[in-house]
Amino acid sequence: MKTFSTNEEFFRSVTEIIARMVHGGHTEAAEEIQLGYSCLNGLTDGWASFMESIEKVLAAHGQRLPFDQSSELKAMLNFVRKVVYR
Repeated sequence: MKTFSTNEEFFRSVTEIIARMVHGGHTEAAEEIQLGYSCLNGLTDGWASFMESIEKVLAAHGQRLPFDQSSELKAMLNFVRKVVYR
């Protein structure tokens, strides 16, 4: 599973996966990730909202997304959970 060394690496990966989802025709999933990402405000509640968006996308679209994207979302979820529950 992919890991992220820095927040900057994580944020870059988020914007890249959103673009790949849109390019692959998974616009609804991309929009949900973008919505959650826009909630990041440096506070735990923003991270929790983003976590919920990732969970929602994995539950609703995880089976239809390419394996690399669903895997990366799971890694992102793991990263975000650590931020929320630290």
